[in-house]
Amino acid sequence: MTLNQSPAAEVIDAELLDEDQQALPAVREPLGLDLSGFHRDTVLVAGQPLPQPLAPDYSLADFVISPETEELLKAARRHNTARNKDNQVSLFQRWCAQRNRVALPCTTATLIEYVGWMIRSGTYDPNTVQVYSSAVVTWQERETPGHTRPGTLQIREMISAFRTNWSKTNTEKQSPAVREADLEVMLAVCDERGRPADLRDAAILTLGFHLLTRRIELAQLLVIHLVLERDGMHVRLVDRKTRKDGSVYEGWVPARDDAPHLCPVRRMRTWLEYGRRIHQPADQAAFRALDKAGRLAVRLTPQTRPKHPNGTEKKDEELTPEDWTKLSMLSGEAINGYVKAKAKAAERKLAHLSEVERADLGYNALLNAPTAAKVTAHGLRAGGATELKEGGVPEDQISELGDWAKGSKAMQRYFRKIHQKANNPWAVTRQLRGEH
Repeated sequence: MTLNQSPAAEVIDAELLDEDQQALPAVREPLGLDLSGFHRDTVLVAGQPLPQPLAPDYSLADFVISPETEELLKAARRHNTARNKDNQVSLFQRWCAQRNRVALPCTTATLIEYVGWMIRSGTYDPNTVQVYSSAVVTWQERETPGHTRPGTLQIREMISAFRTNWSKTNTEKQSPAVREADLEVMLAVCDERGRPADLRDAAILTLGFHLLTRRIELAQLLVIHLVLERDGMHVRLVDRKTRKDGSVYEGWVPARDDAPHLCPVRRMRTWLEYGRRIHQPADQAAFRALDKAGRLAVRLTPQTRPKHPNGTEKKDEELTPEDWTKLSMLSGEAINGYVKAKAKAAERKLAHLSEVERADLGYNALLNAPTAAKVTAHGLRAGGATELKEGGVPEDQISELGDWAKGSKAMQRYFRKIHQKANNPWAVTRQLRGEH
């Protein structure tokens, strides 16, 4: 049957009225057609065959994947799942097990109760609750056949209300931005000590600041990802957060002839020269753990030993080059620890200065001891972005360098204070007075 064919029936064009001569609501009469092959995007064209309701004649071959492809699928899922997601999902699974609730697929009520538990616990801030609940929803979609997911409207409303109440007595945890004045003192600490680990840390500090990297990006950087030239270096960053298609970021870091002590190219060149002396493999991590003698540390432990797909541990002779590359990488927490240690040491170096004097000299992350104690590796990213913004660099260029998504709220948080300072009526008044 085609669209311009119809069942044998008399069609009357009429308006239905009630006994008061008022129009009755229209009634959708059946067309007398089999609509099982229709969907919301179906478009009917006169003379064309109607959609067929019958599914293709599938066989078992249409539903089976090979063991080799299964391994690729597993690897892809592990690659695209952030390291923290496993812990976030594990927390939800343990919570469900303790309460005899089904974790997968969970009901909307279970997700609502879980979010309520996180809010009531007093342990999690609104951002953490949002991230953890999103991880659970994503996990449900990935692992549940049919990509079913619990409802999220209610939890969005709960988190929004929680954020409002939480903000009345709390502030978001955010690393103080490491500005250039702060960076100078942190690097001075590295230079005074002069140990091999300090050469590494100086390279981490300057590259993280100038390339606006996340700590995990520094940890995953390989020696072969760096090409040093006279006036700068090319850097390849893989697995960047917003690049879901797996594409690689390729950037250029110029040498800083204006401030050699802050130059990431000089600092990286010094560290890599030391790395060659200790036989640092080019296909392994650029930033390595060192032992007390300054040699490459072996990170092969029962906790880090790679495993086969079936869960059994690999023997030494079974380790692949890819395994050794992963074993060579520091954790993001280790990178963070190096930065925090340098910030605390740098603050002690300024102990003779009052907070007023430090402010006058341009210190931000090292303004006082409590502020310095909050510094993390993320402060390098925040400080570098702030320096660029105040220097007049367009935001789209900053977001490209720092791998922020377009319109990123995280990036805008860094710039909020800059906008507030520039647009404050008193600041504008003083600026106008200075111009006249």
